[in-house]
Amino acid sequence: MPGSGIVEIAIAGPAPLTVHAALIESSAGGFRASHDSQALEPGIAVDFTRDGLSGRARVMWTHILAGRRTSGFLVL
Repeated sequence: MPGSGIVEIAIAGPAPLTVHAALIESSAGGFRASHDSQALEPGIAVDFTRDGLSGRARVMWTHILAGRRTSGFLVL
């Protein structure tokens, strides 16, 4: 289903990072969001908060078009 709003994505690790991404679409099993972060690479696990929901997800893929990145996330 199409989505809108901001997704806050937190990456843990030696250099913690929070990314604010624009929600493109979501489903019960995952979501797609647009962002500018090079840190959101396929395979990493992240924490997310969107629309009052929070959880853990894995970056499944990232596509770069005209300098803007879009990533697909699988909710864990």
